[in-house]
Amino acid sequence: MSSGNRAFNILRAYIGREYERMTGQEEQEAWHELDVPVVPTAPKPSTPKKLTPEEELQLARVILGVDETASFDEVRKAFERLSTRSDPSRFPEKSELRAQAELIHRRVTVAYSRLAEKFSSTEQRFRSLEID
Repeated sequence: MSSGNRAFNILRAYIGREYERMTGQEEQEAWHELDVPVVPTAPKPSTPKKLTPEEELQLARVILGVDETASFDEVRKAFERLSTRSDPSRFPEKSELRAQAELIHRRVTVAYSRLAEKFSSTEQRFRSLEID
């Protein structure tokens, strides 16, 4: 097996695993909604549930796989790792894997932007310097 095919298979497995992990989060939320008792009321216009800022941060931490005490370096490294692996340009055009990778890439980018907001801009600039 060529190294290109091997790398593609590894990426495909990783994207599949990450997609299943993120889909599992949505499935947990769906099961939670099913557990809530149904109270007959007048139909309301459907609006997406607005998450509180703390819930957004918690979801972003879950997506990036970092804990609450993670430093900016840890958040940035987790983002770079996930962003590189889920880059849609690494998959064939118009394939299901590419669509999954685009979804994961989009979620990872939004999660990183949410977590990066809580760090000061000075710290972000300083920590982003690569000194060998």
